[in-house]
Amino acid sequence: MAHYTQPQTSFPRTNNFADQPGLSGPVSANNSSNNCLPGFSQLAANAHAGPIITVGDDGRALEDATRLGPTQENSRKRQRSDVSRRDVAYPRKRAITACRQCRARKVKCNNARPTCGNCDASKASCSYEDTQDFSTFDPASIVIIDKLSQVLSRLDQIQAPDVGPFPISAPANAGQSLNPLAANDTTVQPSPGDRDALDQDQSSDDQQDQLHIPSSKTNVDSILQWPIFGNKYPPNYLTDAVYELEAYDGGEGHNLSTSKLGSTKTRSIGIDEDGISDLVRRYLDLVYIKNPILDIDTVCAYTRNVVEDGLRWDAPSCLVLLTCALGCVATPYVGRPRPRPETPATSLEVHERDLRDGEAYYNLARRRFGLLEVGILPSQCYFLAGVYNMYIMRPLAAWSQFQSATKSYYLYLQCQARMPATLTTDSVQASKRRSLEQRLYWSCYKSECELRAEINLPNSSLADVRFTDLHPSPPNMDEDVVSPGSGSSPQDKSSRQQEQTWFYYLTEITLRRLSNRILNLLYTGDHTIWKTDSILLMAHEAEQIEKQIDECYARLPPLIQFSDDIPTEELPYHVRSRVLEMKNWLYTPFLYYEFHTSPYSPHRNRIKPFVDKAIPHIFIALKGMPCEHRHHGTWYGVRNAIARCLLIIGAVRCGTVPVPDNWRDEIQALIDRSRFWAAEGPGITRGIAVLEALLEEEE
Repeated sequence: MAHYTQPQTSFPRTNNFADQPGLSGPVSANNSSNNCLPGFSQLAANAHAGPIITVGDDGRALEDATRLGPTQENSRKRQRSDVSRRDVAYPRKRAITACRQCRARKVKCNNARPTCGNCDASKASCSYEDTQDFSTFDPASIVIIDKLSQVLSRLDQIQAPDVGPFPISAPANAGQSLNPLAANDTTVQPSPGDRDALDQDQSSDDQQDQLHIPSSKTNVDSILQWPIFGNKYPPNYLTDAVYELEAYDGGEGHNLSTSKLGSTKTRSIGIDEDGISDLVRRYLDLVYIKNPILDIDTVCAYTRNVVEDGLRWDAPSCLVLLTCALGCVATPYVGRPRPRPETPATSLEVHERDLRDGEAYYNLARRRFGLLEVGILPSQCYFLAGVYNMYIMRPLAAWSQFQSATKSYYLYLQCQARMPATLTTDSVQASKRRSLEQRLYWSCYKSECELRAEINLPNSSLADVRFTDLHPSPPNMDEDVVSPGSGSSPQDKSSRQQEQTWFYYLTEITLRRLSNRILNLLYTGDHTIWKTDSILLMAHEAEQIEKQIDECYARLPPLIQFSDDIPTEELPYHVRSRVLEMKNWLYTPFLYYEFHTSPYSPHRNRIKPFVDKAIPHIFIALKGMPCEHRHHGTWYGVRNAIARCLLIIGAVRCGTVPVPDNWRDEIQALIDRSRFWAAEGPGITRGIAVLEALLEEEE
């Protein structure tokens, strides 16, 4: 076994943020092409035409292309020139050649490709004798061919340009114009107020490309299919358990949650309406801070109405019920792992009452889904339903709700585009609405991307909707936050917590963009491409992205900074997990090359720096993983931990990658911690069994 040397801290201890208050300014001075850039295999697909959505001064999306009067239409027609076409015509030669079969038979050919009309009728093989002789083409055709040749030449040599890290900065103007653009149905042109936002993005097509990402290429099942593990398990072995569990159908009275919580028959569990205010406050403290998609004043107003007048069959009551459901199942973050008892309990046993209460509120909210119409509020309800299902580890149910949220939101944008210009609102309300639209867009899209990294699911419909705003506009931090049950501001809703929430949220969006770039650059094909010469180009790109990640880390504000140790606060903990996940994605292709090529392979020296850093970063990430803290990404965390253990075992089998002597103890400790979630999380039991079987093979 190769000698292993414990590295120093993987993150720099210095922080350059002190000289730059807030989150302003680009991460790199050479930030020549800001933000989202396309991968190797993606090109813009916005060539079709359609109605143009622009944004008026009041922030309302307007559909201008189809609202021209007769006079305007006539004025836009091209005026016929007095010059005769014959005077400016260029000499043309006969440029079209019949196919070989028609020439042999001396019949007229319609030159259809790939099969002409005569050959198609006679079922004959049709072929053309194409040449590079352009002398028979008119000048305009030659210019077009020349341009196409230039494009194809550039595509053959395409490389992702070097970019500076994405700026983690909040927009200075909370009323910045919003430009919802749907590429599938509408071709977008920005309104004058949006020009500055588009200038920040360098290329709207680049941003559009970056929203489309490959699915399920980084999950535990993809690693388990590597040849070094012997192909002993079928594809999607762990993920299949997700579908098998969700496919259970025992009738209306035996849903998934009751099968998890026990074998007792389902009985109606009432809710405590007197505790609604406390649950909403708990939601704001534990859940809202990670996805601030709601306006707190509005939530508090809805809550007071429910407390005073009771639940109604409407969207506001549905929203309050969903916040209560999340308030039931969410747990406070504990930074340090607690000592485990000799007979550890499972998550279902520890949280049984909270899960049952949460399910009661969720079922009441779900009965109101059929009454939801088009708008921001229905989309918020569907999104919170998806978050709730992720909290209780129902990934497919969560995907269904996230999809409902994005579809409802997309319809809302289309309706906004067709609203009459006379229906105006005041600037304050318009600014608040735009902020909610931005937050909902990014939260829905980000949540779908996270699920698609684990399960092979369709791309988000929001990948074809483009905002000119690179980040959501945060609310006014000076405003008091109203308590759900009273008119005073609770102490736990301090200005510090608001700032930390928004620093985290904006950082997450920035890291999501950078994660998408990693996926598009390194994971567009299957793992076999990592054994080819393409690994050299990937190594170059990985160096640039790693530099961006480190510079982004150096500029994190103090409220969300972290080190190698497990943070004592929740939001820095999640930022740390995201950064370590991104670096793991960055190093994995080079571990594959190391595992599956001979010691004399030509590119080993080039990838060695990444291989040397991969295993130490894995052990840093496994500290305390998976934790017993229930949150939106708990299920992801367990699967990622199992995947990292597979990479450690692969390094041991390879024999050329240094691994610590206590690697077996670390994996066994992770297995023991994973058992806490095994009864609840689909596929976790199979993952534990796979690790135990592989450990036995290494004895």
